[in-house]
Amino acid sequence: MKNIIILVGVASVLSLLGLGSVSAQKAAAEVTPLTGQDYEEIKALYARYNQGSDFRDAELFLSAFAEDAVMTRDGGDIAGMAELRADRARRYQGQTGDVGRRHFNGSLLIRATIEGASARSYYILYDVAARPRTMLSSGYYHDDFVRTADGWRIKHRTLIIDAAAE
Repeated sequence: MKNIIILVGVASVLSLLGLGSVSAQKAAAEVTPLTGQDYEEIKALYARYNQGSDFRDAELFLSAFAEDAVMTRDGGDIAGMAELRADRARRYQGQTGDVGRRHFNGSLLIRATIEGASARSYYILYDVAARPRTMLSSGYYHDDFVRTADGWRIKHRTLIIDAAAE
């Protein structure tokens, strides 16, 4: 009798492991692999965001985002295109052109998700008007992307600023 109970227990565990494996396979099957073109289009979003910010070009900056995008920074959210546009207007204060800063991204880790794609990327922000050039900030972005009728767009960007070294 004891052997039968052990056998039933082992069979139950193996059955559950098999179901977990099927669920994992099903979830993996729902993720559409990214193509080389997808990777390039997503990388281009970083360039549009950076150059839009560095050259105070609000339309270029905003073109990186989905209409209902959210940007999380400084502990708060900027939600939707209207709020993103208002944030740019506040930051640029009617000025256009080169702001004397340069954003650089690196170590992009882009992966497919059920919703589209996500990435984590380091950034460094320099003041190139200062002599010598000065690093203003560093950190990383965590981004979720969605494919729209106009191509890939940032759906949610979280900006994490590195703590100042002591």
